[in-house]
Amino acid sequence: MTRVQEDREDRRLRRKSAAFRLKHDVGKALRWSAPEERETNPDELRARLVADLLPRTRGGRAGRDVLEGFFEWKREEGPLFPADDPDLRTLADAMAVVARLTSRLLPFKESSSSPSESKISPLSESSLLSLDDACLEASRACTAFYRRVALDDGPEIVRSFGARR
Repeated sequence: MTRVQEDREDRRLRRKSAAFRLKHDVGKALRWSAPEERETNPDELRARLVADLLPRTRGGRAGRDVLEGFFEWKREEGPLFPADDPDLRTLADAMAVVARLTSRLLPFKESSSSPSESKISPLSESSLLSLDDACLEASRACTAFYRRVALDDGPEIVRSFGARR
C-alpha cells in the first residue's frame, strides 16, 4: 500500500470513528431514557429531560453534559467534515435549541426565597415539548450523519479482490 493510500485509509477510518463517536456520545445521550411514547405529564417530561441532559453535578443523571460533549466533538472532530454538511447543520440548529431551553431547566434561587429554597425555572409545557423535539431531531441527525459516513466511506476493512484475510 502506498503512502497516499495509507493516508486516505487513515482519514477514512478517522471519519467513521468520529461519526460513531458523535452518534454515541451525543445522539444516544440526548434520548437516553426516552420512552417509546412521550410523557403526557409535563412534570415527568421535565424530570426525564433534566435526567438525560444535565450531568450529575447539575442535578441530572448524565455522566457528562451532552452540550459540552457536542461542542467538544465539534472542536476535535468537526474539521474532518465539510462545514456545510446538511446533517451537521441540522444537528447544530437543533443543539442551539437544546442549549437555549436546557439552561431554563436548571434550578434557580429567587431573591425573595430563603437560600435553602430553590425552584425549577418555569418552562412552559410547549417549551418542554420543543426541547424534547429538538433532542429527537438532533439524535436523528447524529444517526443519519453516521449512517451516511459509514456508507459513503466504504466498508470498515478494505481487502483486495480475492483476498480472504
